[in-house]
Amino acid sequence: MSAAKALPFHNGIRTLADRYDTFIVDLWGTLHDGIKAYPGAVEALVRLKAHGKTVVLLSNAPHRVASVARGLKGFGIAPDLYALAVTAGEAAHAALRDRSDAWHARLRGPCWHLGPTRDRSIFEGLNLDLREQPAGCGFCVVTGTSLNEERVEDYQKDMDLALSMELPMICANPDRWVPAGDAFVICAGAFAEYYSNKGGDVFWHGKPHAPIYRSLFSALEMQGEAPIDRSRTIALGDGLATDIAGAAVAGIDNALLPGGVHRLELRPNWRGRPREKLLAALLDHATAKPTYILRRFSW
Repeated sequence: MSAAKALPFHNGIRTLADRYDTFIVDLWGTLHDGIKAYPGAVEALVRLKAHGKTVVLLSNAPHRVASVARGLKGFGIAPDLYALAVTAGEAAHAALRDRSDAWHARLRGPCWHLGPTRDRSIFEGLNLDLREQPAGCGFCVVTGTSLNEERVEDYQKDMDLALSMELPMICANPDRWVPAGDAFVICAGAFAEYYSNKGGDVFWHGKPHAPIYRSLFSALEMQGEAPIDRSRTIALGDGLATDIAGAAVAGIDNALLPGGVHRLELRPNWRGRPREKLLAALLDHATAKPTYILRRFSW
């Protein structure tokens, strides 16, 4: 039996509810597609709350938590449905504010913001000199594209200049792509990947990197005034390279949703099951494997 075929498949989270106390849930590609909430997602959060489960929302969005919370309200996801929200953008903001580690402490000069104006909430209160070009800057923060149809190649000239200047880059969203309705939109991670592959110095905030999980568990334990049992904690998301790999870094179980960022590669059938051969091929190149396959985030 192949590893892909052996993976337990669940239609919803009801069959996992008794096994876990804490549910770390991705947003884009799991709860919503950037335009609307997925069918059954809000009800599943309501059911988890009714069963006394702790829900943490963990997103690679390059935005502050308050901004993300406002967006979630538009999808019908009220703040009382989750105990905590953690975002890559908030982590980047805190790192720029506190400069408590050697990497961020050495950043000097103006900041080249590679991203749209709508992402600038992560700079609020930081008193940074933000610029739209790398010339004259001391470092870069990448958050994404200005237009959905843009690609890495559209910014290659500026990134190559930044590379020649040896500018350090902060990646405020490690996702390469996210689903947006029926389309896919490039994210900051695609730019940071290009920059890193060319020898650039990149600091990644968000999944699958360990600091975001340390912050999450620390905040959650402070809320509950007790340690979190990681053997009864599960992460749910649609990205192998982010959600599933991050769960492995954190030492917790996980569930992969095949209908998000990997839907074109996995081609789920009408029951939501990914094609076995396609899943096996995808897992062959993955750094971490799912504990379960979850049709969608529903009860």
